[in-house]
Amino acid sequence: MKILIVGAGQVGFNIAGRLVAEGHDVVLIERDEAILNRAIEGLDIQGLRGHGARPRVLEEAGIAQADMLVAVTDSDEVNMVACLNAAILGRKDIIKIARVRDESYIDPRIFGDARVAIDLALNPEKVSADKILNLLRFPEVTEVVDFAEGRLQLLGLTIKPTSPLAGMRFFDLGDRFRDVELLIAALHRDHKVIIPRGPDVVLPGDEAYIVARTEEVDTMLQAVGVSVAPVRRVMIAGGTKIGRFIAHDLTRRGIKPKIIEPDPRLARWIAEELPEAVVLNGRPTDADLLIEENVGEMQAFIACSRDEEANVMSAMLARRLGARRALVTTNRADYQPLMKSIGIDVCISPRLVAVSSILHYIRHGRVLAVRSLGEHQDAEAMEFEAQLTSDAVDTPLRDLKLPRGALVAGIQRGDQVIIPRGDTRIQEGDHVLVVAVKSAIAQVEKMLARRVDQET
Repeated sequence: MKILIVGAGQVGFNIAGRLVAEGHDVVLIERDEAILNRAIEGLDIQGLRGHGARPRVLEEAGIAQADMLVAVTDSDEVNMVACLNAAILGRKDIIKIARVRDESYIDPRIFGDARVAIDLALNPEKVSADKILNLLRFPEVTEVVDFAEGRLQLLGLTIKPTSPLAGMRFFDLGDRFRDVELLIAALHRDHKVIIPRGPDVVLPGDEAYIVARTEEVDTMLQAVGVSVAPVRRVMIAGGTKIGRFIAHDLTRRGIKPKIIEPDPRLARWIAEELPEAVVLNGRPTDADLLIEENVGEMQAFIACSRDEEANVMSAMLARRLGARRALVTTNRADYQPLMKSIGIDVCISPRLVAVSSILHYIRHGRVLAVRSLGEHQDAEAMEFEAQLTSDAVDTPLRDLKLPRGALVAGIQRGDQVIIPRGDTRIQEGDHVLVVAVKSAIAQVEKMLARRVDQET
């Protein structure tokens, strides 16, 4: 695909890097010459200096031939106008994605109108907050992703030495857990994602990605020794947009979070906006403040300030003082492999979340949803709609020649959700959940896409 990216800041840079790594033809548009040059040198891609919303600049970048425009500057207005001009100057089927951070623009009267020239309004902070809120539904889960219209869930769990899953072979799961159907779709071990085969063994310390029917998730978690008690006591370090999104949602659930914000003016403003929350003006790295505010009683400590080093330090401190769980937002890729070893349970990168949000637009075939897995997005969970002429249709899964590193993890057929076994067959129209490492994704796309008629 030919893809134009407007804005070479951190979000644009990360999106461009992922797309270039997958072999797409990327052109980066940026007004700031220094930022553009760093991106061009770092990614070895084409770049154009200019205002990405202006028709002349878009035409010079090749908008007429582009398959997609991704506008991710710091200005919502520039991003939206860039998409509008792309709709006029580009191909009729060009995909238009805009970073829109101001919630007032996301008005259903506007974005629900077919005349609006934006296919996806991308808000990395809101998506990151939603991901954290999903994790707060379960006190020990490291990942929660909904598929099959919410009927199927993929959950990440860190395997403890006392877990019933520890030491279990993959093909023994059915015999061990008879009251609930579950499938381990992937294991995150030693900083890489493994798609397990029958004789593979689950080890303590693995992060297991488990697929189960949504209505059976609580039963499944209890069966594998994981608490399902809801999280009620939450402390948020940082009154950023992410922190405010989380706090707003928690208060709507009847939960009264504590928010620590070092900027006195911002703290006062948040207190006025969120009277149901407890807002404290102070530093989240202040141990005396954390002790005074009973951080040791917190079920979740969320560090999401703009200071990434402070996020890590405050989360480590909160854990040492007794907080049950620490979740951190950071865009520092070099920090992520260290997090588990220093006691931080979940690390979320808003920039990588933004990349994950647009992946299903660049996948081939009828792709309904894509979510990245692993600390470096080493694998993906993809939901496809099976087509009659696909090589995967009407073949038992055990005979389906999926590439190594790929697994069919779930099937939705109408209102029925199937946890697949070896004799399961995919039918036309099924929604198929596949988990695959990066190297296997292209082959999976080819297998599940429509087969070209050999006679034409």
